[in-house]
This record gives sequence, C-alpha cells and structure tokens, in this order.
Amino acid sequence: MKYVALLSGGKDSCFNLLHCQRNHHQLIAAATLSPQSGKDEIDSYMYQTVGQDAIALVAQALDVPLYRQQALEYGLTSAGGGGITGDETEDLYALLRDVLDHHPDIQAVSVGAILSNYQRVRVEHVCRRLSLMLLAYLWQRNQTFLLSEMISSGLNAILIKIAGAGLIPSDLARPLSSMQPKLVSLHQRFGTHPCGEGGEYETFTIDSPLFKCCIDIKLTEIVVVDQNDIAPVAYLRIKHALLVKKKAIPAPSLDIFVPPLLEHPFETLRRRVEKSLCGATSDSASEASSPHLYVPPELGPSVRRIGPWIAVGNVRLPASHPRPLSVGQELTRCFEILQSIFAGRKFTTYPGIRNSSQLRRPLRSSFQTSTSQHSLLPMLPTHPFLAHRRPQELA
Repeated sequence: MKYVALLSGGKDSCFNLLHCQRNHHQLIAAATLSPQSGKDEIDSYMYQTVGQDAIALVAQALDVPLYRQQALEYGLTSAGGGGITGDETEDLYALLRDVLDHHPDIQAVSVGAILSNYQRVRVEHVCRRLSLMLLAYLWQRNQTFLLSEMISSGLNAILIKIAGAGLIPSDLARPLSSMQPKLVSLHQRFGTHPCGEGGEYETFTIDSPLFKCCIDIKLTEIVVVDQNDIAPVAYLRIKHALLVKKKAIPAPSLDIFVPPLLEHPFETLRRRVEKSLCGATSDSASEASSPHLYVPPELGPSVRRIGPWIAVGNVRLPASHPRPLSVGQELTRCFEILQSIFAGRKFTTYPGIRNSSQLRRPLRSSFQTSTSQHSLLPMLPTHPFLAHRRPQELA
C-alpha cells in the first residue's frame, strides 16, 4: 500500500519505516506536527516535538515531501480518544487531511508507537475517520529486544533529550549504540523503559538504511530545563545540520527481525491441531503433501462464556456459499451471521462488544473496504484488529 509516515525524527518512527519496507508498502510522503513559533517543544502525550529544527532533513534524506502543521490545540484531551474542539487529536486530523488532499491514493499511516495506548487509540480514531489503515509494527514489542534490533538494523540515532533517572546532560548527542549498555542497566536497576517509552529520553535519527543521504550535525546547544541530582531534564537544540551523500547507496536492507504471528506456545498448539486434523505423523512427510488428506468436517461459529465476557469465534462463510464475493460482501455476510447469533441467544447488549479480529488474505485493495464496512456496525469496537496471512495458509 501507499502510505504516509508520521515522523518525529526519532528512532521509533524511522525504524517502523523499515518494517513497512519489509512488508512491501510504498512511502509517498512524511508528515509532522511542530510546536508554535518560538518553542522547541510542547507538553504532549501524543507527539515528540523536540528536534523539529532538523526534521526537514529527515524527509529529504528519505526523498519524500514533508507536510508540517503547528500543534495549536494541545491544551485539551478527550477521554475516549475521539476528537473534540481543543483536542490535540484534531491537529493530527487536519495534518493528514492536508496530506490526502495532495496524495489521494495514500491508504495507510506509519506510526512508531510502542507502548502508549493514549497515542495508539487517538491515531486509530483519526485513521478510521479518514478511512486509512494504521501500520504500527512496533506495538507492544519487548523493548530490550527492540532496542537491539534498531541498532543492528543499521539505524543510527542520537539522544536529543534526557529526563530519566541515571541520564545526564553529557549523554546528549551520544549514539544510541553506545548508550545501549547504560539504558539496559538503568532498566534492570530502576525499571526504566529501554526504548524511552516512559519519557526517559528522546532521539533523533541521523542515518537509516532507507536514507539516501545521512545527516551531519555541525552545531548544537544543550538547554538544561531542570538541573537535579536524580533525573535532570535537558535537550539538544540542533542549530546547524546538513545532508551528506553516502559513498554508495545500497539497496535498502530488509534484514530485520519480523515477529511471528503467534507466540511460541500458541504456534506449538496450532501445529499440533493442524497435524491432528490432517492425520499426519512425524514419519510421513510425503503423506503431508498428498492431495488425499483427511478433510475435517466444517466447523460453525463457537460461542462460549469467559467470566463476564461472551467470546464468539470462527464466524465465516460456509464452503458451500456461492463464490466469488467482494471483501465488502463477505464482511457484510459475516456480520449478518454474527447478528443472528446474538438474536438466537438473546444477547441484548451490543455495546458490550470490546474487540473484534479479522483473518483474511492480504489483498491491498481490501484494507479500506474492510475498515469502512466495519464502521457501519455501531456495536463493534472503534477499529478492528486485522491479521493477514498468505493465501496458501488460508486454503
């Protein structure tokens, strides 16, 4: 899919681009929210704004246009994640709306969110309003492993703000690679976040496998906001930087770790169930590839109670259903099946549904169709969890 990158200039938003590239998405533009004139940063749970002095160089290094907007309405927040007048979410909506006006073929947004549910919910809400998909490959990853992956991928970032226990102003401008031992040590001693998800530090990316040029920072200034012995607060003001051409521009490296679809215990269980249903044994590899395998009977939807929750699974069209259907038609039929289950069991509280998951073939054209179709049913959550697998895995 074609997508726009929400960039802060930090390691997270830039590393997420490598995963987008790994999944064959096409970067079209970059977008960022900046503080008002005269301010280096704003007090926001949503956006990193320190380092905005050089954010244009990141977009130039990526060779894409940059769309900027001042974050004017960060004084108020809405509890549920939806936009209201004065909510900082509305600045993001206006920014992405401007990007879509210039690039109407964009289908998705790349975000480097790792742990902040506040951030994720609000970005999802904006994406839903604009019929865009969210590409957040770093979400809820183990931060210690993720930090190592970022460094080994060839991404080069420096610290531009510190605000956590054990970090000092002299750590500013140090490469993330040289800070890794200290960050891991602080995590082990004090429980801080290795990737800075608790606001311990922020970074600025000066090189990446996707950059056509690297960023050479020539002149900086350290600004100390709060000098104390436990957790001083200071940031690096970039006063002069320029792009430097790389000696050779190799093809972007895709040698990055891709998390498995299922965690190990569940993947093991899936394989056991698959082997049981197929009647395969460890001694019969040839039998596993035979076209005459045992075909299990088709299973209908499952409904069970888990504590105060009702879990409904395996809602799908029967094999005998006429084909082919569009993605929208299949989803509509599945939702009708779901509604009939509710009606048959006399469930009366549609708003009680808190999560839905969809598993389908990774057709690029289906993303927006699925999201818009999903939004037509008010009893379902704000945004579905979408899992995509290769066609042969769904056969």
